[in-house]
Amino acid sequence: MVLFENEIFPIKKFGTLSPTFDRGELDIIIERSESSKQTATPSAQKDLQFQKPQRHEHYLCKPKKGFLDNILIMLSFLKVFMKPYQLLVFVSGFLFLNFTTACASPKYPITDHYDGSKFYIKDAPSVKGFWDLLKWQVGGDKKPWPKWVDDNEPSQIQENVRPNEAWITYINHATHLIQLSNLNILTDPIFSERASPVSWAGPKRVRAPGVALKDLPKIDVVVISHNHYDHLDLSSLKEIDQRDKPLFLVGLGTAKLLNGFGIKNVEELDWWHQKELADQKGKIVFTPLHHWCSRGLFDRNQMLWGGFVIYNSDLKIYFAGDTGYGHFFKETQNKLGNMDVSIIPIGAYEPRWFMKEQHVNPEEAVQIHLDVSSKLSIGTHFGTFQLTDEGIDDPLKDLNIAKLKYKLDDKSFVATKNGKTIHFVKQK
Repeated sequence: MVLFENEIFPIKKFGTLSPTFDRGELDIIIERSESSKQTATPSAQKDLQFQKPQRHEHYLCKPKKGFLDNILIMLSFLKVFMKPYQLLVFVSGFLFLNFTTACASPKYPITDHYDGSKFYIKDAPSVKGFWDLLKWQVGGDKKPWPKWVDDNEPSQIQENVRPNEAWITYINHATHLIQLSNLNILTDPIFSERASPVSWAGPKRVRAPGVALKDLPKIDVVVISHNHYDHLDLSSLKEIDQRDKPLFLVGLGTAKLLNGFGIKNVEELDWWHQKELADQKGKIVFTPLHHWCSRGLFDRNQMLWGGFVIYNSDLKIYFAGDTGYGHFFKETQNKLGNMDVSIIPIGAYEPRWFMKEQHVNPEEAVQIHLDVSSKLSIGTHFGTFQLTDEGIDDPLKDLNIAKLKYKLDDKSFVATKNGKTIHFVKQK
């Protein structure tokens, strides 16, 4: 269920980046091609919307009918859990965040997963919406997690890595340090206390990062699978950018978000597009996943999500980010071949009626391992933030059950504590 959809109408040329809010309608600045020299009319919009964005224009975004009803429902739900002053701060910040990002996605050529306004997966079931979320939150059966767990393992950070070797350290949630020959990569970095748009509410970590941000080696590349707050944590990204100035690889539509917070070395990728790394360090291919994007009420699927296949020496490392199960994994294997190491999510999967389309459970993670013919798979997306109903140790228990069911060697798919480093050597 989409709470808000955008109707875009070109209004006039606009020379500054100052959003305004007037007459119950939201004025948003988006970018438009340098080649457009006159004000566009609605009939001319279709011819212009896919040009490379270089110049600012002024647009009007209008809420669809029923938008205010949905807002009131959300407020009535939140007030049960928040004090009045907390609710006021939350709503003010949340509406500002949504109003300043609505309609901000630049336009791209129409494809089999982009309709000119939003990204989508053809023939995929819809992700559950607000009423389903309310049903889950009111009637769910969330298992209690401990407030804090202190069981991190010591890491083995490498200064030099030989060709055809990988040292992969699980930091927390979906954050891994991947050390390859002359290349350090960080996946979906989050070092904040909460996976949330605000610092005082939202899922709070119960384990410390396995490696503190200040103790990381110099990072060459950061890959971001999608824009959800537990995967795109702006405070962590800004600190990494200030420290190392790495290359940030993101899906289409995401660069503008990072640019707005001062992160400039960002490149967007479409599905199956690749980035050749400097100094012959390899390449990285952006691959489709069964997921979605949103950071607020108004921006559903205006940014693209995906996984990454990293090529270095003769190695292929697959980072599956955050995903439901589907046909993309066999397609990835057909296009790119067998994987040496795969990092596959195993957590945040209950209840299945709500989570199935967006998060695999451990059995489906094992199926992904088989689909991409991975020599070694490593579990991710568990054990740090409680996002769903399962217990903190359930992903590990259910993974062991799935490995027995599919007769996998116990060492072929592992899930570790934060800080643990896995060493993989490709045999010739």
